[in-house]
Amino acid sequence: MIDNINFEMKTFNIILLFFAISFNGFSQEDNIFNLLSQTSEGGKVYVFQNARIQTVFNDYVKGKKDEQGCQGYRVQIYFGSGHHSKESAYDIRNAFVSKYQDIPVHIVFQEPYYKVRVGDFRNKSEAMKVLKMIELDYDGAFIVKDYIKFPEL
Repeated sequence: MIDNINFEMKTFNIILLFFAISFNGFSQEDNIFNLLSQTSEGGKVYVFQNARIQTVFNDYVKGKKDEQGCQGYRVQIYFGSGHHSKESAYDIRNAFVSKYQDIPVHIVFQEPYYKVRVGDFRNKSEAMKVLKMIELDYDGAFIVKDYIKFPEL
């Protein structure tokens, strides 16, 4: 039962995300609901729905406009806790940056751990390529799901 609800919520979120991405350039007055009800060459489309759907959609689009990233993957090369874990994390970050300049490095603190994660990958196969490239230098590295920055275009 819970899996079915999770599937339905994921499907609903994907549909909303599609609409948000597809119509991101429109103003609030020119959203999908208003565009569908406009008269075109062949006729008119009538949209019958609960008014809350448009309200929820508009709120969702407003919230997504401010986001600077999305769910993705990173490769974690270090995590530690204790007195010197912060210094160790920065030392590992500096060593990584000196060898792999093109891969972004992120230090994350999730109490009580300092973590060093590298990359901003949209899919697991991209992360796997980097993991294979660095595994000789960082044998304990592994792939983690994380909120990543949007790639630069």
